[in-house]
Amino acid sequence: MANAGVVVDPILVQRLVEQAVQDNILNAVENLTSDPAWLAKIERMVNQTVLQETITRLSAVDINPAIKQRIDESMKVFQQDILKKFVSTGITDQATVTQITVTDNTTVVGNCLVAPSIEVAETVTVQNLIVKGVINTDNHSWTNLTTQISQKTLDLMTAEWTDGLVQQTAERIQEQGIDFDQITVGGEKLINGNQLARSITETNIQTVGSLRQLTVTGEAHLNNTISILNKRIGINTQEPEMALSVWDEEVSIVVGKYKAKQAYIGTNRDQGIVIGVNRLPQIEISSEGLTTVKKLQVGLHKISHDNKVPGWTGTRGDIVFNSNPIADRVFAWVCLGGFNWQTLKSAE
Repeated sequence: MANAGVVVDPILVQRLVEQAVQDNILNAVENLTSDPAWLAKIERMVNQTVLQETITRLSAVDINPAIKQRIDESMKVFQQDILKKFVSTGITDQATVTQITVTDNTTVVGNCLVAPSIEVAETVTVQNLIVKGVINTDNHSWTNLTTQISQKTLDLMTAEWTDGLVQQTAERIQEQGIDFDQITVGGEKLINGNQLARSITETNIQTVGSLRQLTVTGEAHLNNTISILNKRIGINTQEPEMALSVWDEEVSIVVGKYKAKQAYIGTNRDQGIVIGVNRLPQIEISSEGLTTVKKLQVGLHKISHDNKVPGWTGTRGDIVFNSNPIADRVFAWVCLGGFNWQTLKSAE
């Protein structure tokens, strides 16, 4: 049975209990912390718990945007630092904007390129070239360049100068005429009186007046008609076959030497030839050599043909052969003067 006179203070009891528990825990923890095995075990448990919790939380969160943002922020800071502070042994960057752009095919310099010397391995293309200082002229490339520039300049100036000179000369000739007495060729007057200088051996004159004398050395061709070459003359042909060769369409007549001390007039081809007057053939030689004479006179006497006694006046001694002889043996008639014709018969 409890003593009714003892009074217990609950708050005091609680404090005493809490203090005792705390003291016991502190003593236990102090004892445990002095144990290396226990500390190692606690450390492993903490590490595992923290790692597991970290993995769990990271797996639930998309950290890529955060990483990218952080990297971008870092790169911006890095680029700014590079632009402001970039210095290397061979490069000092003081530009505030992009000056060099490099691609697979081209390297672009945004502003002026300054260098004590530039060596190009193969080809350089320059839009505008400004040289300040000295150009090395003691090299093959400079020689080629100056030669080409000089030639092009000369050609251009020659063409312009020629055009200008021709124009000025033409205007001066129109105004003042030409004083040929002051023009010389090889120390000789171009025109001396009415004679050209002897050194003028070639010209392209197309029209001349009457010529008193003309000497041609070499071939001569006149109006596509007469050709003179190799001591032969060709008319309508540039290949004369003899001393004189005349062509008229498909027929030709040649005149020249046949053999020693004998001339030839005729044709060299399978063609007949006729000789006539008043555009009427009188003597005809066929391509086979048959000669036909329509009218023939030997000396004073004419020789002809008829089929009857001649009815015209003749010269004594003229003979007319019977072109249609019959059995009466009359083969010709001889003129005795005027219209008197004597019948000639063959012997029986």
